[in-house]
Amino acid sequence: MEKNTLFSIIIPTYNRCHLLWRAINSVLSQTYPFFELIIVDDASTDKTKELIEIYSDPRLKYFKLPKNKGASHARNYALKKSQGKYIAYLDSDNEWHKDFLESYLKAFTKFPEKVIIFAKKNYRLKIIDAQGKEDILRDETTNHGKYFDLKRLWQRKILIDTNTLVHKKEIIKKVGKWDEKMDFWEDWEFTLRISKKFPDGFLYLNRTLIDYEQKIDFSHPKKVITNWNKNEKYIFQKHQKYPLIKFQDWYPPQKHKSTVSIVKFLIDKKKG
Repeated sequence: MEKNTLFSIIIPTYNRCHLLWRAINSVLSQTYPFFELIIVDDASTDKTKELIEIYSDPRLKYFKLPKNKGASHARNYALKKSQGKYIAYLDSDNEWHKDFLESYLKAFTKFPEKVIIFAKKNYRLKIIDAQGKEDILRDETTNHGKYFDLKRLWQRKILIDTNTLVHKKEIIKKVGKWDEKMDFWEDWEFTLRISKKFPDGFLYLNRTLIDYEQKIDFSHPKKVITNWNKNEKYIFQKHQKYPLIKFQDWYPPQKHKSTVSIVKFLIDKKKG
């Protein structure tokens, strides 16, 4: 393995040419320079390819898929192409801080027994209403405390976002790749599988290393809620025999505990 492929950074993207450039620039501006950036275009119909052609950096590798199959499929495709010891993920609408890779490398060097590391993020949540208007519901820095708690992960009181996690590539052989049946909570389900095989393999960096923005399209709320419930049920059924899941209260959806109730609470709070 060559030094310049110590990190493999995976960006799946679909019709986000207008945002993708910020994600790319945040990677190419890293203080630690030895990485490969794998961008998987999930059959975009915009000018994503033209944007990529602007960049001449040899660390950037671009692949366009013939058919749109979702972010998990794109990540798995990139994993097959990856050369790095460590795998990092960045969604095409988010940005890393300049010392992201350097911070993770220092952590892996100091704690070589760990297989997955995650950190804080600046989190902005926007919702799109029936009229297409965007409104900010949350704008804050996430904070899980100074330690990682396995029970809290299974209770969904700790969520490890795709954009903040970096893992050793070698663990894929034991935990499997991203579940392509999912299009929501797939990062949480991925970390649940890691926790089964490597319960002592997690490390939390108590510092902010990413600017993250999430949009929830509530213009057709019934469709969105149905999808949330479907994915939560899928996770529960997939892992229901694992002992730690007995402490959960997220499925079946319960008042004040479900994804739906939390979003509705934030909307009502915003309205005052």
